Amino acid sequence: MHSTLLASVLIAGSLVPAAALAGDNRVFVGLDLSGGKAFGSSQTTDGGASWAGGGVVKNVKFGNTVGIGGHAGYRFDPAFSGFVSYQHVGGGVSWNADFPLFGVASAFKGTAISHIFMGNLAYDLALSDTTSLRASAGAGFSLNAFSKIVETDVGTGFFLSDVEDHTKVNAAAQIGAGFEHRITEHLALGLDATVSYTGGFETGATRSGNLGVTPITPYKIDDVWRAGLKASVRFEF
Repeated sequence: MHSTLLASVLIAGSLVPAAALAGDNRVFVGLDLSGGKAFGSSQTTDGGASWAGGGVVKNVKFGNTVGIGGHAGYRFDPAFSGFVSYQHVGGGVSWNADFPLFGVASAFKGTAISHIFMGNLAYDLALSDTTSLRASAGAGFSLNAFSKIVETDVGTGFFLSDVEDHTKVNAAAQIGAGFEHRITEHLALGLDATVSYTGGFETGATRSGNLGVTPITPYKIDDVWRAGLKASVRFEF
C-alpha cells in the first residue's frame, strides 16, 4: 500500500512540469489553515515494561486539531489542476493503559503531530464567473510523531514518567470538497471540507521517571483519521 501511494505522488509531481510546457497554464501557490477532529484506536495489549505484564491500551482520545500548510501547482485547463501540498497538523492525545498483573492503570497525555506531504488532483465546476465548486483527492506520506507524552497514575494523578518521543512514517491520503471564490484575476479564497487518513503513531521504546530510564514496549495508536475544514488563499500567476 505504501509503495502504491508513494508512486501516486511521484506521478502527480511529474505532471506539473509537463503542464507548464503545454501552453497557457497558470501557476499558483497558496496558504492553508485548517481545524478539525482526529479519530483513532489501539490494539496494544503489551505496552510498557514487560515485567509489569503489559499494558492494555483503552480510552484513546484526540483533541481538536489545528493545521497550517501550503500548496503549489499548475492549472491544466479551467477545470483540472494538479498540485503538491504540505500540512503541519497537531493536537492533543490521551489514553489509559491497564496493567492486569498488578491491578493498576496509567494515564498518558501529550501531543500528536503530523507532517503530511501529498500530490493532488482537483476538479473545478464553475457556478458563476467568480465562484466554483471544487473536488480534490491526494496521496502521499505522513511523518507522525508523539511529543511530550507524560505518564501519570490514574488513581492519584502522581507523575510516573516522560515517555520517549518517536516519529513514524505512514502512507497518507485525503479527499476534499468545497468552494473557491475569485476576488481578483490573480487572487482566490477557498473553503473545503476534508477527510484524511494519516496512518498510525507510536511512542519511543524508553521511559524516564520513577524507575529511572527503562525500556518499554511502545504504545501504538492505529489508523488515525482526521475530518475538518480548510480555508485557503491562492495566488495565480
